[in-house]
Amino acid sequence: MESKTGTILYAKNEHVRRPQASTTKIMTAILALERGELDSIVTVSKRAAGVEGSSLWLREGEKLKLDDLLRGIMLRSANDGCVALAEHIAGSVEAFVDMMNIKARKLGAWNTHFVNPHGLHHPNHYSSAFDLALMARYGLKYPKFADIVRRREDTIELTTKERKERLQLSNTNLLLWSFEGADGVKTGTTSAAGYCLVASATREGRQLIAVVLHSDSRWSDTARLLEYGFQEFSVVSVAKKGTPFIKTNVERGMRPEVALVPEKDVDVILRKKHSHLLEEKVFLERRPVAPIRKNEVLGRLAVFFDKDEIASADLLAEEAVPRRTWLRVMLERRGRSRN
Repeated sequence: MESKTGTILYAKNEHVRRPQASTTKIMTAILALERGELDSIVTVSKRAAGVEGSSLWLREGEKLKLDDLLRGIMLRSANDGCVALAEHIAGSVEAFVDMMNIKARKLGAWNTHFVNPHGLHHPNHYSSAFDLALMARYGLKYPKFADIVRRREDTIELTTKERKERLQLSNTNLLLWSFEGADGVKTGTTSAAGYCLVASATREGRQLIAVVLHSDSRWSDTARLLEYGFQEFSVVSVAKKGTPFIKTNVERGMRPEVALVPEKDVDVILRKKHSHLLEEKVFLERRPVAPIRKNEVLGRLAVFFDKDEIASADLLAEEAVPRRTWLRVMLERRGRSRN
């Protein structure tokens, strides 16, 4: 998936529901950033301290900042940290899981259902490659999320009644050391899910996201997918939000024309060898007649690939154009003569 546009470059069985193991923690991190205060203090419960699998070896009663806990979860894949985080954010694991499922639906992850915040196996806990790419793309829009998942190593601080302890972390995503431009996101491994990886990489301003589930060779499989995307595809910036794209004549206006600006960025991704098949067309709603309001919709920009429309944006008036009247003309002349 190309991150900026969400375009799928290659997919196989992308909507099949599968166990996703610790890639679950992508959603856990998203909710921590949206619902929590990173400077708040988390107290580890007995339930959190007793969670099995990969962990920070948290003990009941220990305290740490939510910021530190989140980094421990995403780098070391701490299951105990997920339970502590869930209880801190929502009051209980069950309430937090409800939040996770609601958020998944809002993102359009229709083949995802969470039962826990960490990814330990449960028959009703599943996702799909497409849904995980959606979640990763969404998470990476948060600078804090992107900063955490790109870190190879980090240090967090735990506090008990007796002492403070600094814990060294090393990211489980080995692609960060081996693939040019790698900058995220999360590993996952259980016997049911197999070896899973949601990965991102950025080169020359282009970010791609790759997902492999139950892979026999997740590092090389993911590297091949990302390399394929970088080598075969390019992002074409057709128009920028707020930047004049074209001018059009205005009838009965105090000015003869007005610039039209796109309401949003218009970017498309396509194979490099097919760039000649890209075509832009501007459609005017009507022949503009003053008065025209600033940001009034006057037309539409459409982008076609091999005659099929693949992107579009409304075109807005960059500025207001008052109607031309004798009174306005006389006032303007009087103003110019005084100057």
